[in-house]
Amino acid sequence: MPDVTVKAAWDPRLGPYKLHVEGWALYRQLFDRFNNANHPYDTGSFGGHIFVELIPKTLDLQLYGSHGVLGSFTATPFADAAVAQDGTLLPLTITAAAVGLIWHATPSLDVYSYAGLEKAKANFANVGTVPFGYGNPLYNNTGCFTENSAGATCNGNTREVRQITAGIYDTIYQGNFGTLKAGLQYSYTQRFAFAGVGGAPKTDDNVVMTQIRYYPF
Repeated sequence: MPDVTVKAAWDPRLGPYKLHVEGWALYRQLFDRFNNANHPYDTGSFGGHIFVELIPKTLDLQLYGSHGVLGSFTATPFADAAVAQDGTLLPLTITAAAVGLIWHATPSLDVYSYAGLEKAKANFANVGTVPFGYGNPLYNNTGCFTENSAGATCNGNTREVRQITAGIYDTIYQGNFGTLKAGLQYSYTQRFAFAGVGGAPKTDDNVVMTQIRYYPF
């Protein structure tokens, strides 16, 4: 069954200010086969995006949010579902949100900053004391805080990923010989796992990236 998306958009003008508003809904059918039978799982998701000029041609604001079984579409990325002991699927619900500011400092230079998160809701099942699913509090996390520990002692599933980022993007040259652009971006990312036996591991990372692009035409 293909994914089915419905989207509506609205582009009014509030005096000199541009505004873009859109909302969407997504239908997905997950599917598995066990005990010699097919088993479909109907899921629905929704989200939206807002773009508004705070200062015409100078400062833009962007807002984004979504909720539903969206693992395949996330940046983290999350899984679409986990599996229970009997083979049934356990769909994972993801909530995502982001906000960004873009400053058009000059006709050739943009300065931007974004903050966002993606968060999963636990979905699990147990057979006695044997844990299955995603985010199960019975999973063994005792080795997550020791380097080179056995994989079986660190089963913490990702609960949430957060990131803030900022950067610049400049058109260095634009003329008869093409266009040359360059950018610099910094990001700080945090990852949090579900709590299990032994605790809830987390980590963070700092990343700096650069790019140079040449467009001959």
